[in-house]
Amino acid sequence: MARVNTSDTILAVSFFKFSLRIFTIALFLGFFQPVYNEPKNLSLPKPALCAARKTHFRLGSSGYYVSWLEKDTRNLFLNWLDARNWCRDRCMDLISMETAEEIRKVKQLMKQSNTKYCWTSGRLCDFTGCDRNDLQPLSVNGWFWSGSGAKLRPTNERSELNDWSYTGALNVPQPDNREKKKGGYAESCLAILNNYYNDGIKWHDVACHHIKSFVCEDSLSLLNYVRSTNKNSKLRF
Repeated sequence: MARVNTSDTILAVSFFKFSLRIFTIALFLGFFQPVYNEPKNLSLPKPALCAARKTHFRLGSSGYYVSWLEKDTRNLFLNWLDARNWCRDRCMDLISMETAEEIRKVKQLMKQSNTKYCWTSGRLCDFTGCDRNDLQPLSVNGWFWSGSGAKLRPTNERSELNDWSYTGALNVPQPDNREKKKGGYAESCLAILNNYYNDGIKWHDVACHHIKSFVCEDSLSLLNYVRSTNKNSKLRF
């Protein structure tokens, strides 16, 4: 039987423990960060959070939550899907900018607070089932509001209700899918950027893994779901 060198074993174990400690400290300090979050499922609403949800303003029958206006979320920055699920937990969804009032209000709040950027529910239909003729080309006709399911107007039609920027990092109108063209991820999510390219507060396509502030909007479908599945609850939605 081969003899084990005790001193070598102790040295190897000590080195392993030291390396593990260094790695743990590095993780804690944020030296290692995931490049991209793995896909997750959409959250189902949580009744208690739905009943306790806060709103910062109302337009019509809908309430809206603005992450940077609340102390608990002022410094909370999430990727697009995590932001959407944060909203959905509370019977809301990321805002769908379908009215001039919504667009003006969010711009006003971003300007007042000097907020750099925020997520909307805007999404490019670039997944399975998006090869329909009416969505081609996707860069023009393939954008929709995931919160409401409504299609955006063609991106080459500029108006107050279609507030894409006229420029970006490539000095071309948005959406430009810049990151994908540079060898990175597709820019499949719609964010509002605050004068990032000296262009005012405008819509930009952004890769969905980036982290940003966000605005939630009441979701009637999620509220109805919670009401129908919690008929005997004392919670008020």
